[in-house]
Amino acid sequence: MPDAASLLERIRDEIRAQGPISFARFMEYALYDPAEGYYASGEPRLGRQGDYYTASDVGRAFGRCVARQLIEFDSLAGPLDPFDVLEFGAGRGLLARDVLDAAASLDPGFAGRLRYVMVDRSPAMREVARRNAPEAEAVSPDELSGGRRGAVLAVELFDALPVRRVRRKDGALLELRVGLDDQGRLVEAEREASGEIREAARERGAARDEETEAEIAMGTFSQLERMAAQLERGLMLIVDYGDQARDLYSRPRGTLLAYHRHSTSEEYFERVGQQDLTAHVDFSFLERAAGTMGLDKLALTTQDRFLIANGILETFEAEADQGQPGASEVKRRLQAMQLIHPEGMGRIFKVLALSKGCRPAPVLDGLKDPFAR
Repeated sequence: MPDAASLLERIRDEIRAQGPISFARFMEYALYDPAEGYYASGEPRLGRQGDYYTASDVGRAFGRCVARQLIEFDSLAGPLDPFDVLEFGAGRGLLARDVLDAAASLDPGFAGRLRYVMVDRSPAMREVARRNAPEAEAVSPDELSGGRRGAVLAVELFDALPVRRVRRKDGALLELRVGLDDQGRLVEAEREASGEIREAARERGAARDEETEAEIAMGTFSQLERMAAQLERGLMLIVDYGDQARDLYSRPRGTLLAYHRHSTSEEYFERVGQQDLTAHVDFSFLERAAGTMGLDKLALTTQDRFLIANGILETFEAEADQGQPGASEVKRRLQAMQLIHPEGMGRIFKVLALSKGCRPAPVLDGLKDPFAR
């Protein structure tokens, strides 16, 4: 495990040289520093031995549902040959592995046209992904070129974008930056918000009320734009935890959390480079941004609805018919059920589906509400 002292010292040096830095700058260091950032390390960060679970850590059902949705899209908007899938923030390649395997069993013809590209900033993650899904390509974002036809996936990508923190106090909007105390420890430092930050907060409706705090991911628009630029024609699926603005910004303390060993805290300045930092996604802003880029909104739904509409219950039933499971398998199935539990990941996670270059926009059964009467 890398020593975080040198990373901390570089952060301290920058603060000493120019004064308090934005939380986004600190978050960029903590998560994406090439040498010691959280996602740069080759150490296990996810799953049972890591800091949190992803949907693909608890079984293959999530990937199978995504594959079903891709196959349905191809049947309505295609067939596309090849059918390119670009997964941004692909991490260890588990979702790629599950989608590729599910496609082969569900529709061999589609699988024969499927080309999967795993996109990740971290060289260490790309190396792990290549081992888990060797038939897929693993590239950095800088290696991409556009003009593809197929789909773009982003699962738990936008929640990890660096954020600016703001607070409404005495009627004024303050930015919560990162400074140093007399002992050289990282501390919160209030500063007057810039015009750019005030405008971003106004546009989103963030920190409108006295003594409320919020996070603003200033890179959301450019990230979505980079993803959309890859597609000439296709489907975009964004899966993340978050809310629409009216609910997201009604929380007085914001949503920023640190994740370490499957526990959450607000100790943002502890274990720098050794813990994850995330904030909920503003889906209202994502929808507006998509509209300005000429993308068509197909649906904004909850994860449980998306997975049920794409056959996850049938997958669970098929697994249950395979015989008496052992204790570890029972535990895994219970974890997998959290994907659709209304008080677990089922409602916290949202699915935003967009299309590009498809007129009329396809009407997908996998995006319909299975609970609607």
